Amino acid sequence: MHEQLNEETKLMKKIKILLISFFFITIIDVVLFTVFQNHPLFIFKLNRSSENISAYGSYQLISYILYSTILLFFIGYILLLVTYIKERKNDETDYELVRKRYGFFDFFTVIPTFFLAMMIINGLFFSLAVVDGESMAPTYCSTDVVLISYLSGIERDDIIVFDKEDFLYIKRVVGLPGDTLVVNSSGVYINGDYIEDSFGNFFYDGTIEDGYYFVLGDNRDNSLDSRSDRVGLIKENELIGPVILDLTNRDCQID
Repeated sequence: MHEQLNEETKLMKKIKILLISFFFITIIDVVLFTVFQNHPLFIFKLNRSSENISAYGSYQLISYILYSTILLFFIGYILLLVTYIKERKNDETDYELVRKRYGFFDFFTVIPTFFLAMMIINGLFFSLAVVDGESMAPTYCSTDVVLISYLSGIERDDIIVFDKEDFLYIKRVVGLPGDTLVVNSSGVYINGDYIEDSFGNFFYDGTIEDGYYFVLGDNRDNSLDSRSDRVGLIKENELIGPVILDLTNRDCQID
């Protein structure tokens, strides 16, 4: 009898510690969830639309699954909290009910921790992106999946993802801040070095300002990039990050 009482006392203490710990973890989750809403590739973004992100359906499906599991966690938390408070006030504790509620909640305790880890990784370090369109062919084709790093520096020839007026693009960096870029009928020159043939009717002669990048799609004949007034030079604060890994890794041909 005494041994059973000790076990029950330990269980109630464990539940108390668990409830307090996950209360603070949940608060951190809510703060990060709110802060990262401005990030265009945040997996839990609420105001995402099919017009401003590719693979909209995939992102939404993942979000719905995670939201459902989070809801189950909150249900388990509330049930255990109510049970704990109620049973603490009773002279005779229904420990069988307490154990059941504890078991249900304990099954879902991995969720807020997993949610926290995902938000930190996705909000501060890396993100997946799905290529939409053929502007980067033959390097990437539509539906290819790439991994983006938020912290890596930008070098010439890097492929980057950037946000231009709430629309995401993936292009290759051709001109860096401070580069002298000349595009005329004889070709394209970076700092006096010939790079390639010219781009039809597009002409440029000047120095790229600090904090700006000149980008092009690899599929030159089918790309909306810095040659267009709609895109123009890319500001540093519009950069999301460079592609560091091609997760699809398939052959891609230009139609």
